[in-house]
Amino acid sequence: MSNIPVNPQTPPTGGFTAPPPSSPPAPSPSPRATVRRIRPRGAVATLVTAVIGALLIWAVAVPLGGLDLELAATGQSVGPAAIIGAVLVGGAAAWLLLALAIHLPHGRTIWTGGAVAVLVLSLTGPAVSGAVGAVLVVLVLMHLVVGIVLILGLRRSTAPRLMAGSAVAGRTVTGEAS
Repeated sequence: MSNIPVNPQTPPTGGFTAPPPSSPPAPSPSPRATVRRIRPRGAVATLVTAVIGALLIWAVAVPLGGLDLELAATGQSVGPAAIIGAVLVGGAAAWLLLALAIHLPHGRTIWTGGAVAVLVLSLTGPAVSGAVGAVLVVLVLMHLVVGIVLILGLRRSTAPRLMAGSAVAGRTVTGEAS
């Protein structure tokens, strides 16, 4: 009989054990290792781009195309001030919701799905408010451009922030990066 204790859960090693590792293996990145944050410059650039996109469509349709961008049911004229205000309010709301959502598991994906749903619903707004013909086409085009710019731009403005002790690509971060 051998003096080597046998554990039924581990195979016998024949008296030899592996030497201790010289350095501990790097921990694998966990889903909680990175917290996303929104880069303010990217978000502000997205809002500005959305405003410019909508104003360019308005400029082509109204001053250059001679279209009277007025809602027949309400008699409300759609001008630059209304466009800028609507884009900034909608964009700020999207930014705020994204800032809250990114702290949830799969928050960015959930936010994107919600934002696409809001965009699809917003496309009914011009028709419900009485827009017809070329006015309807221009307003829907504005909604599409603003929505797509906000969704893609705000989503892209989120950046991972490495937390202390997390490992990414074989490197361990010793302090929190900003």
